[in-house]
This record gives sequence, C-alpha cells and structure tokens, in this order.
Amino acid sequence: MLFKAPRPLWLLPLLLSLGCKDPETAAVQSRDKTAQEKLEQGRNLLANGQPELAAHVLSMASGLMPDKTEPLLLQADAHWRAGNSGAAILALKQAMLVNPAEVPDIKRKLAERYEQDGHLRQAIGVLLELRDKELLGDMDILRLSHLQTLEGQHEAAFKTLERIQRERPDDVDAKVVEAEILLAKGEEVLAAKLMDRLLTEQPALSSARVLRARYFLQNGFAEYAEADLGQLQGEEATKPEVFTLKARVFEALGRHAEADTLLTGAVSRYPQNADLISRLAEVKLQLGHPDEALSLVERALRAQPDSVRAVYVRARAQEQQGDLKRAYVDYAKALSDNPRFVPALTRMWRLQRQLGEDENALTSLERLVEVKQASVEEKVALAELYAKTHLKTEQGLALIAEALKQEPGNPQYRDIQKALKKNLPRKKRPSGPQIIRGGR
Repeated sequence: MLFKAPRPLWLLPLLLSLGCKDPETAAVQSRDKTAQEKLEQGRNLLANGQPELAAHVLSMASGLMPDKTEPLLLQADAHWRAGNSGAAILALKQAMLVNPAEVPDIKRKLAERYEQDGHLRQAIGVLLELRDKELLGDMDILRLSHLQTLEGQHEAAFKTLERIQRERPDDVDAKVVEAEILLAKGEEVLAAKLMDRLLTEQPALSSARVLRARYFLQNGFAEYAEADLGQLQGEEATKPEVFTLKARVFEALGRHAEADTLLTGAVSRYPQNADLISRLAEVKLQLGHPDEALSLVERALRAQPDSVRAVYVRARAQEQQGDLKRAYVDYAKALSDNPRFVPALTRMWRLQRQLGEDENALTSLERLVEVKQASVEEKVALAELYAKTHLKTEQGLALIAEALKQEPGNPQYRDIQKALKKNLPRKKRPSGPQIIRGGR
C-alpha cells in the first residue's frame, strides 16, 4: 500500500474555493451567464428578422440585468420592428430610469421613434427639452427646426436655427433648412434661389433635392419633382416624408396604382405611422375601394387617436358616400385640431357653400389665402363671396385681378370684377354753391 503525503494546509482554502462556490456567488454567476445568453439570443433573433420573439427574449434579459440599459434599448428596437410602438416607447422610458447619464442619448432615440411614427409634436417636445438644456448637437438642432417647419411653427424654427447660423453662417445643412422655412412661409422666390444655389454647389445634397421636389410639386411641376426624388439613394430614399412626397407626385401624375404600391410598402416598413396609413387610405378611396379606406382609417386612429389626416380621410369617404352631415362633423373636427390643415379647408369650403353657409365658406377660403395655399379657383371663389356679401371689396378686386392675369378673357372673372366694382363706395359730390365759369 502506497503512502500519500499529506497536502500542505495552506492549499486547503484554495482547493475548497475551486471545488465548490458560495451558493450566493454561484447564483449570481449563473444569473449573469443566463442574462448574457438571453441578450445574445435576442440580438441574433433581431438580426434574423424575428422581432416579436426577440422582444420576448430581451425582456427576460432585462429582468436579469436590471442595472443595464442595453437589453431595454434592444427590446425597444424589437418592439418597434414588430409594430408595437407603444411598447417600444415604454422600454425607452424604462431605460432612462436605469441610467440617468444616458438620458440625453435615449431621448434622442425616443424623438426618432416619435418622428418615424408620425408623432411630430411629441418629437418636437422631446427635442425642445434637450435644446433648452443645451444638450443638442448640430444635427439634432437641424432636425428640430425641420420638424417645427413641418408643423407650421415657422418663427420657432428660425429661432432654433439661429445658433448654427450665428456660429457658421455658411453651413450648408442649415441653409437647406432655412430654404425650407422660407418655402413654408410662402417666400418661394427666395427659397428657390437658395435651393438652386445649393444644388449647383453640391448636386448630391439629398435634403435640398427633397425640398426642391416639394417646391416643384407645389407649383405644378410633378415631373421635375419625380426627377429630383429619383436621385435619392439608400436610407435617404426610405424616410417617411420621402415616401409621402413620392406618393403625392404619383397622384399628381394620375398614377394612383403606383402610389398604392409605394404606400403599401411604406406602411409595411413603418406600421405605426398614422400619416402614411391615412395617405394609403386616401389612395384606396381614389381607386374606388371605400371599405379598405375606412379600415385603414381605423387602423391609423388606433396608432394615433389625434391623427388629423385620418379624420380628414374618413370625412372624404363619408362625403363620397353622400353622408354630408357626418363628413361636415369630421372636417370640422380635423380643423379644430389644426385650423390650417389645407386638405380639410379645401373640402370644407365647398361643402359649406353647398349647404348655403356662405359666411363659413368665406372664412375657410380666407384661411387658405392666409397660409398661401389657395388655388386660382379658390381665390376666385373668395372674390365672388366678397362681391356677394359686400365685404372686403378691395381684397376681392386684388384676387380677381390676379386670376385675370392668367385668363384675361374669362367671362366669369369679368362678371365678378364688375360686381365688386359696383360695391365700391361712390365718390361724394361737392356740396354748396357751385360757380359756373363763363356765365354772365
């Protein structure tokens, strides 16, 4: 029998630590290992196009890693890709509570999610919080100014842009946003000159291409707008506002089936964007599919209950079906939420005239003129109402003169001009005795 020498006593603690672990330490290490496995599994599922399953797995990972933001941020991405925008936003807000130091970066992600889902007011609110704390970089400032312009907040957009313009007056990206604000304010000549100069200097400047396409479309040159949009590539071509603009171009060119295909793909990419869903509903309506249109409207309102465009499209469908009373209510609802919403104003004044509400129609038309979105037809209609109601004769004459420049021989325009001139106050004849020269 072989004799084994006893092990040195100093080795015993080391051997014990290698042979077995403290139960609490073992549990922590096991939990950490499981958490890392779940995190990696969730990341792989997300990369392989399984966002719903990824969100479930990442939820388990975040439960195992309560002091880490990474699983929550990935979970937010998974929820958004799965079409669950509400859950994505909730995950981002939970991540903010985990690590306050990361709040500014997470808020930028939150603003991006709001923007992609069409919640521009909420995106603006988040970015304003960061701006007021001086936590926005230049690109975020430009983004905020752009969003404010889209929401009709022109003066606020200029104020946001001031910092970059003051520090770098020739900043190209800031010049694009400046041109956008000018265009939105109706200063088209200045905006057009600035856009042309920018694109001459930098033909590949995609933001200027998008803006000039919008300008072309507004002025009836849809073919030129399509040419500008056709030069966009990569991520720039897949932004929600670009999808919207392309669809509007197709509609202006009478290519409604192409607009349908384009917007169907856009909604698939941004399933919670109420504006894109509503625009698809409007195209369905134009193609003669009212049931599909109304179904899409309800989907848009579930995604964004205060969607003005969804309510407007519902009104269009009701008007098309002859239900003028309900259409009137929905147009009024859309305009109560956004009094300057041009599509609703354009339909509302016609409906108001049809119902004999000339004064209300006059107010709707005045709003269109105020925001510089009135067509020639609408300017003529307003001039006609001024003649009929004996109101604002001078403004009416200016409007009809503008229309006569385009069609000098139009008999309708001439009749309205005559009616307006009759409403002009007559010059008073001099009173008192008159001296007749040459008399005896």
